[in-house]
Amino acid sequence: MTLHPDILTDLIVLYHAGEASQASRALLEEEAARNPQIAAALAAGPRPVPTLPSGPAPDERKVLRKVRLRYQAISFGIIWMLALLAVVLLPRFVNTRTGIEIAISLMPFAVLILFFAGAVAALYFFIRAVR
Repeated sequence: MTLHPDILTDLIVLYHAGEASQASRALLEEEAARNPQIAAALAAGPRPVPTLPSGPAPDERKVLRKVRLRYQAISFGIIWMLALLAVVLLPRFVNTRTGIEIAISLMPFAVLILFFAGAVAALYFFIRAVR
């Protein structure tokens, strides 16, 4: 029976590691009796496997900074949405006529302040992300 050389190489590696089954060992010994190259490979012993080079470890400070920045951005978005929701729903909760007039007169200023705060916070997050 003729096996592909790659299969025989795999079996030789398993043979040296002590992981080959009894049938595989018998097959390799039969092939070694007929093929001197296989006999030499079985007699040579296992070759040391070179260790793989490890990649550079990520800098923990950079990773923590990115995670912190992401959570700050999420928190900013949640607070921004809640503030806008409060400004939009404020007139619905005020039942008196004067309360509605006050809420309507203050609405442009509240929206302007919210947009200004949002622009400043967005600029802050952008500068932190680029830096």
